[in-house]
Amino acid sequence: MFYPFRAFLRFYWDAVTKYQIHSPFVFGLVHAVLEDRRAYYAFRDVEGLRARMLSSEAVLEVTDFGTGASKGQKRRSLRHIARRAGSSAEQGRRLFRLAQWLAPQTMLELGSSVGISTMYLASAVRNTPFLSLEGCPQTAEVARGNLQILRLHKAEIITGAFEQTLEPALQRLQHADLIYLDGNHRLEPTLQYFERCLPFAREKTVFILDDIHWSPEMEEAWTRIRQHPNVTLSIDFYDFALAFINPDFREKQHWNIVPAWWKFWRFY
Repeated sequence: MFYPFRAFLRFYWDAVTKYQIHSPFVFGLVHAVLEDRRAYYAFRDVEGLRARMLSSEAVLEVTDFGTGASKGQKRRSLRHIARRAGSSAEQGRRLFRLAQWLAPQTMLELGSSVGISTMYLASAVRNTPFLSLEGCPQTAEVARGNLQILRLHKAEIITGAFEQTLEPALQRLQHADLIYLDGNHRLEPTLQYFERCLPFAREKTVFILDDIHWSPEMEEAWTRIRQHPNVTLSIDFYDFALAFINPDFREKQHWNIVPAWWKFWRFY
Protein backbone atom coordinates (compact mmCIF):
# COMPACT_ATOMS: atom_id res chain seq x y z
CA MET A 1 0.00 0.00 0.00
CA PHE A 2 2.79 2.44 0.90
CA TYR A 3 5.26 1.37 -1.77
CA PRO A 4 3.77 3.52 -4.59
CA PHE A 5 3.84 6.55 -2.29
CA ARG A 6 7.52 6.04 -1.44
CA ALA A 7 8.22 5.48 -5.12
CA PHE A 8 6.47 8.73 -5.96
CA LEU A 9 8.65 10.67 -3.53
CA ARG A 10 11.79 9.24 -5.15
CA PHE A 11 10.43 10.01 -8.62
CA TYR A 12 9.40 13.55 -7.68
CA TRP A 13 12.77 14.38 -6.16
CA ASP A 14 14.56 13.63 -9.44
CA ALA A 15 11.88 14.98 -11.78
CA VAL A 16 12.32 18.01 -14.02
CA THR A 17 9.81 20.23 -15.81
CA LYS A 18 9.69 21.41 -19.40
CA TYR A 19 11.98 24.31 -18.48
CA GLN A 20 14.94 21.97 -17.93
CA ILE A 21 14.46 20.09 -21.24
CA HIS A 22 16.62 21.03 -24.22
CA SER A 23 15.55 18.35 -26.70
CA PRO A 24 12.95 19.83 -29.12
CA PHE A 25 11.27 16.41 -29.48
CA VAL A 26 10.96 15.82 -25.73
CA PHE A 27 9.88 19.43 -25.10
CA GLY A 28 7.15 19.13 -27.73
CA LEU A 29 5.96 15.81 -26.35
CA VAL A 30 5.85 17.11 -22.78
CA HIS A 31 3.98 20.24 -23.83
CA ALA A 32 1.42 18.13 -25.71
CA VAL A 33 0.94 15.46 -23.01
CA LEU A 34 1.40 17.31 -19.70
CA GLU A 35 0.86 20.99 -20.39
CA ASP A 36 -1.96 21.11 -22.94
CA ARG A 37 -5.16 21.70 -20.96
CA ARG A 38 -7.63 21.77 -23.86
CA ALA A 39 -10.74 19.65 -23.42
CA TYR A 40 -12.14 17.38 -26.13
CA TYR A 41 -15.59 15.90 -26.61
CA ALA A 42 -13.99 12.47 -26.29
CA PHE A 43 -13.18 13.19 -22.64
CA ARG A 44 -16.82 13.84 -21.88
CA ASP A 45 -17.93 10.74 -23.80
CA VAL A 46 -15.50 8.35 -22.11
CA GLU A 47 -16.18 9.73 -18.64
CA GLY A 48 -19.90 9.44 -19.29
CA LEU A 49 -19.47 5.72 -19.92
CA ARG A 50 -17.27 5.42 -16.85
CA ALA A 51 -20.03 7.05 -14.77
CA ARG A 52 -22.54 4.60 -16.22
CA MET A 53 -20.34 1.66 -15.19
CA LEU A 54 -19.78 3.13 -11.71
CA SER A 55 -23.53 3.17 -11.16
CA SER A 56 -24.12 -0.30 -12.62
CA GLU A 57 -25.45 -3.19 -10.54
CA ALA A 58 -23.89 -5.79 -12.85
CA VAL A 59 -21.63 -8.50 -11.42
CA LEU A 60 -19.02 -10.18 -13.62
CA GLU A 61 -17.03 -13.40 -13.44
CA VAL A 62 -13.53 -11.99 -13.74
CA THR A 63 -10.74 -14.23 -15.01
CA ASP A 64 -7.37 -12.83 -13.93
CA PHE A 65 -4.20 -14.07 -15.63
CA GLY A 66 -1.75 -11.45 -14.57
CA THR A 67 -1.41 -10.39 -10.93
CA GLY A 68 0.24 -13.36 -9.32
CA ALA A 69 -1.52 -14.04 -6.01
CA SER A 70 -4.92 -12.92 -7.29
CA LYS A 71 -4.94 -15.26 -10.28
CA GLY A 72 -8.11 -17.19 -10.99
CA GLN A 73 -11.80 -16.42 -11.41
CA LYS A 74 -13.66 -14.18 -9.02
CA ARG A 75 -16.96 -12.35 -8.95
CA ARG A 76 -16.55 -8.59 -9.14
CA SER A 77 -19.06 -5.81 -9.53
CA LEU A 78 -18.69 -3.75 -12.68
CA ARG A 79 -18.49 -0.61 -10.55
CA HIS A 80 -15.55 -2.11 -8.63
CA ILE A 81 -13.69 -2.95 -11.85
CA ALA A 82 -14.36 0.49 -13.37
CA ARG A 83 -13.11 2.14 -10.17
CA ARG A 84 -9.98 0.04 -9.68
CA ALA A 85 -8.87 -1.36 -13.04
CA GLY A 86 -9.40 1.47 -15.51
CA SER A 87 -7.20 4.44 -16.24
CA SER A 88 -7.99 7.55 -14.22
CA ALA A 89 -9.48 10.51 -16.06
CA GLU A 90 -6.15 12.35 -15.89
CA GLN A 91 -4.20 9.39 -17.21
CA GLY A 92 -6.78 8.85 -19.94
CA ARG A 93 -6.45 12.43 -21.10
CA ARG A 94 -2.67 12.06 -21.19
CA LEU A 95 -2.94 8.88 -23.26
CA PHE A 96 -5.34 10.64 -25.64
CA ARG A 97 -2.99 13.60 -26.10
CA LEU A 98 0.01 11.32 -26.56
CA ALA A 99 -1.68 9.29 -29.31
CA GLN A 100 -2.98 12.46 -30.95
CA TRP A 101 0.50 14.02 -30.97
CA LEU A 102 2.31 10.90 -32.19
CA ALA A 103 -0.37 9.98 -34.78
CA PRO A 104 0.56 6.25 -34.89
CA GLN A 105 -0.52 4.24 -37.93
CA THR A 106 -1.20 1.11 -35.83
CA MET A 107 -1.76 0.53 -32.10
CA LEU A 108 -1.66 -2.50 -29.81
CA GLU A 109 -2.82 -2.72 -26.21
CA LEU A 110 -2.25 -5.57 -23.76
CA GLY A 111 -4.96 -5.30 -21.12
CA SER A 112 -8.29 -3.79 -22.16
CA SER A 113 -10.16 -4.39 -18.90
CA VAL A 114 -13.52 -2.61 -19.45
CA GLY A 115 -12.06 -0.40 -22.18
CA ILE A 116 -11.39 2.97 -20.54
CA SER A 117 -7.82 3.38 -21.80
CA THR A 118 -8.87 1.73 -25.07
CA MET A 119 -11.54 4.38 -25.62
CA TYR A 120 -9.18 7.25 -24.86
CA LEU A 121 -6.51 5.95 -27.25
CA ALA A 122 -8.94 5.01 -30.02
CA SER A 123 -10.74 8.36 -29.77
CA ALA A 124 -7.48 10.23 -30.38
CA VAL A 125 -6.82 8.56 -33.76
CA ARG A 126 -10.17 7.18 -34.84
CA ASN A 127 -9.01 5.84 -38.22
CA THR A 128 -5.98 3.96 -36.88
CA PRO A 129 -6.20 0.13 -36.73
CA PHE A 130 -6.10 -0.80 -33.05
CA LEU A 131 -6.02 -4.27 -31.49
CA SER A 132 -6.58 -4.55 -27.74
CA LEU A 133 -6.00 -7.87 -25.96
CA GLU A 134 -7.96 -8.87 -22.87
CA GLY A 135 -7.82 -12.16 -20.99
CA CYS A 136 -11.20 -12.00 -19.26
CA PRO A 137 -14.19 -12.71 -21.56
CA GLN A 138 -16.74 -10.77 -19.51
CA THR A 139 -14.73 -7.57 -19.13
CA ALA A 140 -13.80 -7.85 -22.82
CA GLU A 141 -17.50 -7.91 -23.68
CA VAL A 142 -18.07 -4.74 -21.65
CA ALA A 143 -15.16 -3.09 -23.48
CA ARG A 144 -16.63 -4.08 -26.85
CA GLY A 145 -19.96 -2.56 -25.91
CA ASN A 146 -18.30 0.68 -24.88
CA LEU A 147 -16.41 0.90 -28.17
CA GLN A 148 -19.63 0.31 -30.10
CA ILE A 149 -21.41 3.08 -28.21
CA LEU A 150 -18.66 5.54 -29.16
CA ARG A 151 -18.51 4.17 -32.74
CA LEU A 152 -14.84 3.43 -32.47
CA HIS A 153 -14.99 0.86 -35.24
CA LYS A 154 -11.24 0.62 -35.89
CA ALA A 155 -10.62 -0.67 -32.37
CA GLU A 156 -11.06 -4.41 -31.81
CA ILE A 157 -11.02 -6.39 -28.56
CA ILE A 158 -9.41 -9.83 -28.78
CA THR A 159 -10.12 -12.24 -25.92
CA GLY A 160 -7.73 -14.83 -24.54
CA ALA A 161 -4.50 -15.30 -22.66
CA PHE A 162 -1.73 -13.13 -24.08
CA GLU A 163 0.42 -16.21 -24.66
CA GLN A 164 -2.15 -17.27 -27.29
CA THR A 165 -3.29 -13.90 -28.68
CA LEU A 166 -0.20 -11.68 -28.80
CA GLU A 167 1.67 -13.31 -31.67
CA PRO A 168 -1.40 -13.52 -33.99
CA ALA A 169 -2.22 -9.89 -33.21
CA LEU A 170 1.31 -8.79 -34.09
CA GLN A 171 1.18 -10.79 -37.31
CA ARG A 172 -2.11 -9.11 -38.24
CA LEU A 173 -0.72 -5.62 -37.66
CA GLN A 174 2.67 -6.41 -39.27
CA HIS A 175 4.12 -3.50 -37.30
CA ALA A 176 3.03 -1.54 -34.24
CA ASP A 177 3.71 2.18 -33.78
CA LEU A 178 2.20 2.46 -30.28
CA ILE A 179 2.28 -0.50 -27.88
CA TYR A 180 0.60 -0.15 -24.49
CA LEU A 181 1.63 -2.79 -21.91
CA ASP A 182 -0.97 -2.83 -19.14
CA GLY A 183 -2.01 -6.43 -18.74
CA ASN A 184 0.40 -8.15 -16.37
CA HIS A 185 2.06 -6.39 -13.46
CA ARG A 186 4.92 -8.83 -12.97
CA LEU A 187 8.56 -8.70 -13.96
CA GLU A 188 9.09 -11.65 -16.28
CA PRO A 189 5.82 -11.42 -18.28
CA THR A 190 6.35 -7.69 -18.82
CA LEU A 191 9.85 -8.29 -20.15
CA GLN A 192 8.64 -11.20 -22.29
CA TYR A 193 5.88 -9.12 -23.90
CA PHE A 194 8.33 -6.31 -24.59
CA GLU A 195 10.75 -8.70 -26.29
CA ARG A 196 7.99 -10.36 -28.34
CA CYS A 197 6.76 -6.98 -29.57
CA LEU A 198 10.21 -5.58 -30.33
CA PRO A 199 10.64 -7.27 -33.76
CA PHE A 200 7.41 -5.58 -34.89
CA ALA A 201 8.49 -2.12 -33.77
CA ARG A 202 9.60 0.54 -36.22
CA GLU A 203 11.87 3.55 -35.89
CA LYS A 204 9.12 5.74 -34.43
CA THR A 205 7.51 3.09 -32.21
CA VAL A 206 6.79 3.95 -28.59
CA PHE A 207 6.18 1.44 -25.81
CA ILE A 208 3.90 2.68 -23.02
CA LEU A 209 4.17 0.92 -19.66
CA ASP A 210 1.55 1.39 -16.98
CA ASP A 211 1.96 1.04 -13.21
CA ILE A 212 5.75 0.97 -13.31
CA HIS A 213 5.94 2.19 -9.68
CA TRP A 214 3.25 -0.18 -8.42
CA SER A 215 5.77 -2.67 -6.97
CA PRO A 216 9.53 -3.38 -6.82
CA GLU A 217 8.96 -5.97 -9.56
CA MET A 218 7.47 -3.42 -11.95
CA GLU A 219 10.20 -0.88 -11.18
CA GLU A 220 12.78 -3.55 -12.01
CA ALA A 221 10.94 -4.31 -15.27
CA TRP A 222 10.99 -0.62 -16.20
CA THR A 223 14.69 -0.31 -15.32
CA ARG A 224 15.57 -3.26 -17.55
CA ILE A 225 13.47 -1.99 -20.44
CA ARG A 226 14.90 1.51 -20.40
CA GLN A 227 18.41 0.01 -20.23
CA HIS A 228 17.71 -2.23 -23.22
CA PRO A 229 20.19 -1.48 -26.03
CA ASN A 230 17.35 -0.79 -28.50
CA VAL A 231 15.77 1.87 -26.28
CA THR A 232 17.24 5.27 -27.06
CA LEU A 233 14.86 7.53 -25.13
CA SER A 234 12.82 6.83 -22.00
CA ILE A 235 10.43 9.16 -20.19
CA ASP A 236 8.78 8.56 -16.83
CA PHE A 237 5.57 10.49 -16.09
CA TYR A 238 5.03 8.37 -12.94
CA ASP A 239 1.52 7.16 -13.87
CA PHE A 240 2.97 5.68 -17.06
CA ALA A 241 6.31 5.63 -18.85
CA LEU A 242 7.48 5.74 -22.46
CA ALA A 243 10.29 3.85 -24.18
CA PHE A 244 11.31 4.91 -27.69
CA ILE A 245 13.56 2.98 -30.05
CA ASN A 246 14.10 5.94 -32.37
CA PRO A 247 17.67 5.86 -33.78
CA ASP A 248 17.57 9.64 -34.22
CA PHE A 249 18.52 9.83 -30.55
CA ARG A 250 22.20 9.03 -30.84
CA GLU A 251 22.83 9.06 -27.10
CA LYS A 252 20.59 7.22 -24.67
CA GLN A 253 18.43 9.64 -22.66
CA HIS A 254 16.19 9.17 -19.62
CA TRP A 255 13.88 11.75 -18.06
CA ASN A 256 11.57 11.91 -15.04
CA ILE A 257 9.15 14.71 -15.92
CA VAL A 258 6.30 16.42 -14.07
CA PRO A 259 3.98 19.28 -15.12
CA ALA A 260 5.56 22.69 -14.63
CA TRP A 261 3.15 23.69 -11.86
CA TRP A 262 4.27 20.70 -9.76
CA LYS A 263 7.62 22.49 -9.37
CA PHE A 264 6.51 26.04 -10.07
CA TRP A 265 9.73 27.50 -8.63
CA ARG A 266 11.89 25.89 -11.32
CA PHE A 267 12.07 28.17 -14.35
CA TYR A 268 15.66 27.51 -15.36
